[in-house]
Order: sequence, then structure tokens, then C-alpha cells
Amino acid sequence: MMFKGKWDMEKGKKSGSGRGYISWNDDMDKALLDTFVEYYNKGDRCQNGWKYHVYTAAIKNVREKCNVEITKDNIMSRNKTFDKHHTIINGMLETSGFGWDWNKNKISVDSDSVWEAYVAFE
Repeated sequence: MMFKGKWDMEKGKKSGSGRGYISWNDDMDKALLDTFVEYYNKGDRCQNGWKYHVYTAAIKNVREKCNVEITKDNIMSRNKTFDKHHTIINGMLETSGFGWDWNKNKISVDSDSVWEAYVAFE
């Protein structure tokens, strides 16, 4: 098997290729989402996602606020994760027994049986 880049024995993967994996934390998510909300409110979206300068602003904001090296690929990957979460949450909110707690900013569930039924179905 041929590889481009060096094989990193400690991490068990090749270096110098593909997207760099990063672990996201709450501060990084907040910095990214703050940027997305700002540019969304300005109308800076296009049919297939964000305009190029939004990614540039997001990279800059996350780097400055969280002192982490991040790339456009990292931003795009995290955005896909947000999209998946959005789909799941919307599905829950469309299901009887789930609602939104505006005081706590989180999903509310009417009862344990509602949750158990949802988990068994999924």
C-alpha cells in the first residue's frame, strides 16, 4: 500500500494528507455560530451554503477567540454537523410530547414514556 505523507505511528494515521481533525468545544461553536448568525442576518448566504468571505470571517473569529488553528474544511465539516443536529431537533419538535423551553433554551419532554418511545423508534 502506498501513502502520500508520513505515517504517524502514535496516532495510527497518515500525516500531511486529508483534512486535519479537530475537536470542537463550546467556545469554538459559539464563535462559529456568532459569525454565521451575523452574516445570515446580512443575507450573506448563497444557494449552496455560505459565501466565501463568510468562511474567511468564521476562520478569523474562531482563531482569535479560541486560539486554535482552523481551516475552511474544518468549518464546512462542523457546519454539516450543525445541519444534522438541526434535522434531529426539528424532528423531535414535530413529535407529540416534545416542545421548546424558552426559559432554558432547550428541548422539553412531557414525560419519560415520551422519551422512551422516541428512543425505541429511532
